[in-house]
Amino acid sequence: MQKRASKEKGLALIITLLITALIVAVVTEIVHAVYIHTSFTSSYKDGQRAALLAEGGVELATSVITHMFKDKSYSLLRDKEARQTIQADDAVVSLRVEDELAKFSINSIVLPNGEINPENYAIFLRLLKGIGLEDELADALSDWIDINDEPRPMGGETYDYYKRLSQPYSAKGGALDTLEEVLLVKGYSPQIYKRLSPFITVYAEEPGVVGIPKININTASKEVLMALSSDMTEDMAQRVIEYRDKNPFKDTADIRKVAGFETIGFSLQSRITVKSSIFRIFSKGMVGDGIREVEAVVAIKANKNLYWRER
Repeated sequence: MQKRASKEKGLALIITLLITALIVAVVTEIVHAVYIHTSFTSSYKDGQRAALLAEGGVELATSVITHMFKDKSYSLLRDKEARQTIQADDAVVSLRVEDELAKFSINSIVLPNGEINPENYAIFLRLLKGIGLEDELADALSDWIDINDEPRPMGGETYDYYKRLSQPYSAKGGALDTLEEVLLVKGYSPQIYKRLSPFITVYAEEPGVVGIPKININTASKEVLMALSSDMTEDMAQRVIEYRDKNPFKDTADIRKVAGFETIGFSLQSRITVKSSIFRIFSKGMVGDGIREVEAVVAIKANKNLYWRER
């Protein structure tokens, strides 16, 4: 009897220990689940707030740009104006603004009838050469945009290139809607896109522009300025930049005031402007663990978003 009682006590102790261990495990799981849920809820809320901040940043930047240039005959975004960080408690908004008219509009290299626009094509070739990229990229882009199926010497059309890819598709046969679309074009790798994208845009001062899209000489980079004319040297482009740093161009005729532009300035006037109305805004909202970004292109005259991407 004593042995039996001892065994029963031992079994009861084991059962008690097992039940205790099970209860501890269950409680641990519940605590962990509550912690995960709380963390997830907190992160979700932070993400939502960050998204609202990023969207608000675009609205704020648009309003500031509109106000800055409303009563001015020219627009000039200096680096300290183009980059801003605003912080309040645990919320931070980081803003960066780019002038789209400081870049060359690649859609303009082909006319609406599918033919090459010689002057614009030449500007694009000079831009490619100036940043160390191959001429063949110009032919490939022309074939992507034009409405015919005749490939250019270094280009590619639907039947002879795009339909032969492992994942075939057709050439656009029209203007690019977004800059990222060039990644679909023959020869435009992510590396080339990264190199070229700071100097090009798919937008122009007026939609459907047929002539030469006008470049804002108050904001254009040295590379873009040099591409405007075969007579433009690096030294001349640098002089333009140094001049505008002290005296922003308020009229296109002011280009002739820069040393060495007394003659070339006349031909450049049809290719330049001193004021922009299309800007690309990068807005990042940060709250706690939440980070959200918005990239937008806004037309301030029309008060319209031309492009919007959230991530």
